[in-house]
Amino acid sequence: MPTTKGTGKKIQVGNRLIGPGEPIFLTGEIGVAHGGSFENARRLIHAAAEAGCDGVDIFMTDVEEFYYRNPPGQRDYFREWHDQSFTPKQWKELLAYGESLGLIVYPTPLDRHSIRLCGEIGVKMINLNSDDVNNLLLLEEAAGLGIPITMHDIDQSLSEVEGAVRTLLDHGARDIIILHSTQETGEQEFGYATANLKVMQTYEQAFGGLGVLAGCVEHTTSDYLIYAVAALQPALISKHIKIDEQVESDRIIAVKIDELKTMVQRVRAVEMALGSGQNQKPVRSDGTAPQRSRNKVLVAARDIPAGKRIDRDDIIAKRPGDFGGLHPWQARLLLGARAKAPIGRNTLLSLNHFSDFPEPDYKFPETDNYPVADFNRVVGV
Repeated sequence: MPTTKGTGKKIQVGNRLIGPGEPIFLTGEIGVAHGGSFENARRLIHAAAEAGCDGVDIFMTDVEEFYYRNPPGQRDYFREWHDQSFTPKQWKELLAYGESLGLIVYPTPLDRHSIRLCGEIGVKMINLNSDDVNNLLLLEEAAGLGIPITMHDIDQSLSEVEGAVRTLLDHGARDIIILHSTQETGEQEFGYATANLKVMQTYEQAFGGLGVLAGCVEHTTSDYLIYAVAALQPALISKHIKIDEQVESDRIIAVKIDELKTMVQRVRAVEMALGSGQNQKPVRSDGTAPQRSRNKVLVAARDIPAGKRIDRDDIIAKRPGDFGGLHPWQARLLLGARAKAPIGRNTLLSLNHFSDFPEPDYKFPETDNYPVADFNRVVGV
C-alpha cells in the first residue's frame, strides 16, 4: 500500500487515518462549484467518490456574518453568497450522502456562525480558509469543536501560521493539518515559479513536534504540479473540481469531474512508485530469491591445475546466474584456498572444488563509520 512518509502522529477522520504510513488523503475541493444547486453538489460528491477521492470540502457561510458591505464594483456579494448557501437540513443530507459513498464531506466555514452550525450538524472535520489564519475569534471557536482542522496559507507568513497553530492548540484543537497553497493562477510559468512546495517541509520541521501535519492545496492549471506535490508525500492534497465551465467560481484552476479519476490514479501511481525506501529484489511466493541471468557468479578465469593456491587471476565473476553458483562476495573465501583437482576455464565454481581455506582477516567488513564511545559498556558484545 502506498503511504505518506515518516513516522508519528496520525489523525482519525471517520474510519480514515491521515498521516505517516497512510495513503495521501485526496480532497476534491468543491467550494461553490455547485453554483447553489443542491443536485450539483450531490453530483460533485458522487463524482469525487467514483474517482477515488477520500473527501470533498464545500464552502459554508452566513453572508451577513461574512461581509459587512459589498466591495467596490458592480457585483452583489450578499445575493451571490446567499444563493450559493445550503440550509442546515441540506447540509445534513450532503454529509449523509457522502458517508453512504465512503466519502468524508466537510465544510469550509467562513464565519463564526457557520463554525457553530458545524458543531450542531456533527461534521467530522473542517477546513479553514487562508483569510482566517489571523482571525483570532474564529480560530478560538473552531478549536472548540474538538475535531480535525485543515487550514490554508495563501498570502500568510510563517509567523502568522505559527500564531494560528498556537491559538488552535491553546483552545482545544489536537488534530491540525496545515495546507500550503499554490497560487491561484492560469499562468503556468508563474504557477511553477511561485509554487514553493518546500514550504511543506518547513511546516513539518516547524510544527511536526507539536503533532501538526502538512499538506497542499494545488491551485494552478498545471497538468503536472500535483504529481510533484504527491512525490513530497504530504498528508493531504486538495484540488478544485468542477462539473463544467458553467459555474464561474474557480473554474480556471479546477479539474473536470470526467478527468478527476485519471488524476487520482496518477497520484496513487506516484505514491506506489516512491516505495518504502528499502532496496528490493524479486522473490518467489515462498520468499526465496530466484537465480537470474543478470546475476554474476564465480567461475574459473583460466585453467587451474590441481594443488594450486588460488589468486585473483584464477577466478572471475560472470553471467549468467541461472545455474546457481557462488555469490561474487565469496571470492574472499577462495583466495588462498587450494584446488583439489584440475579446474577448466569457465567452470562454475563451488566450495567443493577447494580445500585448505585460509582464515580470513575479517568476516564482516564495516560499511559505515559509527564509533561507540566506550566499547566496554556495550551490552551483548
